[in-house]
Amino acid sequence: MEHASAAGGAMVSLAAKLSTVLGPKYELMAGARTDIIFLRSELESMHAFLEKLSTVQGPDTQVRCWMKEVRELAYDIEDSLDEFMHRVEACGGPASSTHCSSSLMGFAGRIKRLLSTGWTHLRLANEIKGLKSRTIEISERRSRYKLGDDIWMPGTNMMAADPRISVLYADAPDLVGIDRPAGDIENWLSDETSRLKVLSIVGFGGLGKTTLAMEVYRRVGGRFSCRAFAAVSQKLDMKKLLKDLLSQVAQNEVDHMDNWEEGQLIRKLRECLLNKRYLIIVDDVWSKSAWEKVQCALPQNNQYSRVLTTTRIESVAKSCCPYPDDRVYIIEPLDEFHAKVLFFKRIFGHKDGCPPQLNKVSDQILKKCCGSPLAIISIASLLASKPVMLKEQWEKLLISIGSALENNPDLEGMKQILSLSYYDLPYHLKTCLLYLSLYPEDSKIERDSLIQQWIAEGFIGIERGLSVEDVAEGYFNELINRSMVQPMDIKSDGRAHACRVHDVMLELIVSKALEENFITLIGGNSVAAKPQGNVRRLSIQSGPQKLQEGMSLQHVRSLHSPVKAHLVPPLSEFRVLRVLNLEGCQGFSEDHLKHISVLFQLKYLSLRGTWISILPPQIGDLQTLEALDIRDTNIEELPGTITGLVQLKYIISGGHTWGKVKLPDGIGSMMSLRALSGFDICRSSTNAVHELGNLKSLTELAINWTDFTSGNIKHQKAMLRTLGKLGTSNLQSFAVCSRNLGSLDFFDSWSPPPSRLQKFRLSAYYFLPRVPRWMASLCNLIYININIAELMDEDMHILRELPSLLHLDLWLKSPQKDRIVIHGVGFPYLKELEFSCEGTSLIFEPAALPKLERLQTTVHVIRARPYSYQFGIEHLTSLRRIDIQAFCGSASLSDIEDFEHAIITTVKCHPNQPRMNIKKCGMNLILDEKNKREHSQDNNLKKEDRSNEDVSHTNKKRRIQDIKEHHVSNA
Repeated sequence: MEHASAAGGAMVSLAAKLSTVLGPKYELMAGARTDIIFLRSELESMHAFLEKLSTVQGPDTQVRCWMKEVRELAYDIEDSLDEFMHRVEACGGPASSTHCSSSLMGFAGRIKRLLSTGWTHLRLANEIKGLKSRTIEISERRSRYKLGDDIWMPGTNMMAADPRISVLYADAPDLVGIDRPAGDIENWLSDETSRLKVLSIVGFGGLGKTTLAMEVYRRVGGRFSCRAFAAVSQKLDMKKLLKDLLSQVAQNEVDHMDNWEEGQLIRKLRECLLNKRYLIIVDDVWSKSAWEKVQCALPQNNQYSRVLTTTRIESVAKSCCPYPDDRVYIIEPLDEFHAKVLFFKRIFGHKDGCPPQLNKVSDQILKKCCGSPLAIISIASLLASKPVMLKEQWEKLLISIGSALENNPDLEGMKQILSLSYYDLPYHLKTCLLYLSLYPEDSKIERDSLIQQWIAEGFIGIERGLSVEDVAEGYFNELINRSMVQPMDIKSDGRAHACRVHDVMLELIVSKALEENFITLIGGNSVAAKPQGNVRRLSIQSGPQKLQEGMSLQHVRSLHSPVKAHLVPPLSEFRVLRVLNLEGCQGFSEDHLKHISVLFQLKYLSLRGTWISILPPQIGDLQTLEALDIRDTNIEELPGTITGLVQLKYIISGGHTWGKVKLPDGIGSMMSLRALSGFDICRSSTNAVHELGNLKSLTELAINWTDFTSGNIKHQKAMLRTLGKLGTSNLQSFAVCSRNLGSLDFFDSWSPPPSRLQKFRLSAYYFLPRVPRWMASLCNLIYININIAELMDEDMHILRELPSLLHLDLWLKSPQKDRIVIHGVGFPYLKELEFSCEGTSLIFEPAALPKLERLQTTVHVIRARPYSYQFGIEHLTSLRRIDIQAFCGSASLSDIEDFEHAIITTVKCHPNQPRMNIKKCGMNLILDEKNKREHSQDNNLKKEDRSNEDVSHTNKKRRIQDIKEHHVSNA
């Protein structure tokens, strides 16, 4: 498989273009052809060397300068080839097909094209000659200075010290926020399972995995007859690890094992552990292969033995825990309270020592730390070293954490921990990670948008049997797996649809990207100096900063600019732009796009959230465009020229505007289209609707149905015919959105059914009369969102027999019967159930929904009272979360209290202790009655109190009079 990287610059896409240019289509001059063959060979060798260098932590200045030269060379060669190929395409069009083609005008046109083509070839030959000279010079410089020759010598490229030392020997009173997770793991270790069990703590570097493991070790180690703690390095030294473990479990053997082989060490360790109850902690496991080797030394006995591992990589954690009794423990960041306690204790000695003037900037610094104990302690230590606590110093640190991370020795430990993860990335993933530095902090980065940009930049390699989109999604998932980015919007199929970058990790990758001239930033907290070399990727993150005078933009490949439109340079200044991301650019209009036709390399264009109204016809000149995002704009019609974009794969519209865009006539010629969303079928012509059926590559289709009449028969027939064609294609996701009550019954007649369909979504104020019968044959369907007028037995049978269903969102029209019983058959893999019907409750029998993890349902309190609010929640053995919307109309306060008590009791007794949320509807009238009743009771009590006071006062006067009379009589 081929890969790109930041270290390699444009190497992958360049190698393919060099081979393409050597083909017969471009008819190179002899000298240029020879030079390009030389360049291809030389660059392949440089690329291989750069791949080795990319794994080196902190190469010296000379090596970094040489790597930068190679990157810039690759970029310049690719830019030159792109310009040449574009000019050849422009000059090589067919001659005019009119009758005057043989006339003097036609002859003159041919001569003009020949001259232009010749000039283009001559220009390329001269440019390639100059680039060849640069290549030879760069190669000779490496040989002359022997750059990189000493990098792999023993003793080089080593860390100064293990950054975990302070953690391993930290005092327990200094730990913050660790009691709950340590107690949780302690309870797990103490259960009555006799077989060997493994728990793996997984999380981002710096979250405190080692600290947690050591605290558990301190708490429970004494309960085991044999215990040991050892750390695994990135490059596993198995003999060193085994000796470390043996020295703790068999101290009398230490003097004899210096010369032992690995096999002897494994046998001896197994012998020592075989008949003992042991606790082994293996810290910082980096690969599955490393764990498999360590596992060989740990015998599977029945002595209640336990093993704890820590890792940053989720797939490694899962490989450590293959059995049902094992557990993957995902460590959480510190919450806001414990983060403040740790921060202030380190700086001021106690949690309440922060002066008022530092409260706000403290919150901002802690927000950047995102609950990472390592980041909090490191930054707090830096601030604690200041002789005076000045607000200005803290604010300066806040905006310069990135540079401080690079240059301040107080943050060296944090930099080492973060860099371990970065340098452990495969060569190709470093580029994809560095690309995220274009986004401002706290950005929610959509998966599909991101991978389309990676593809546009040429970062994605070719892998046999997979589409480029599949390979790119694999890269995205691997960054999540390695805890480099945090997943967001995780769906029932386990796929994350978005991610964000931890603020501290973002600071690291921004500093790396700036160092390598991978990006140039304008605005935001990270303000770059004048770029060293050509600007390759530009992110304008905030105003009012403007571009530095003299900054050339003709080599920019990606532009991100979520700022006001007047801060965005004219598009005419960009020549080789591949990605134009203007999402959220305020004040952007069609006038700003008038020069867009010059962007002959543009592959990705996002105008999302710009509220632009019109796309210019020049959009049709972007022959390389692959993705167009016009969500949350005012665009209602695409220019007719767009149908000439034969490479366009994605047109995404809709969003908050509910998709008012008309399908363009001629859309059937856009055979590369894979995804269409937000198009209004009823505003489009029936011919355009018919043409949708010709798009055999279409995998995702989301339409709007805004017919507010009794029914548009022509459009219904056209859509039904199109659905029939798509049923035999590769359609995997279909969604229909409607805000009106018009009939959508024709979807019940989809034939032939879409055999590859995985997702069906009906977002409408309309209820289908039944579950479409064609769904019964769909073995790949994993997601259903559907509205049904009345759920019959046959409907339930269809749904429960779907073999792959993971998510069901079912909305029933009210009123229905009081309850629907979910039996202990069917729904074998359903993980998420969302049910809504105001008057109906779900009842779960034993063995029902064995895989269900999340339940969102409705309950009518009065109607559920006859069966004592028992819904069978205890039978949902995999449940992790439950959300209940309770309709309280006509219910008394005691009814509501009984309902809540029953639910809370059931959930508390559930072995999984699922998270619970109850939302009560219709409580206003009840509370009003309660308030009136309480007000009335208060008034009665006050009257009674006043009456009692009067009686008491009268009685008191009588007693005084009696006493006086008594004294008088005695006298």
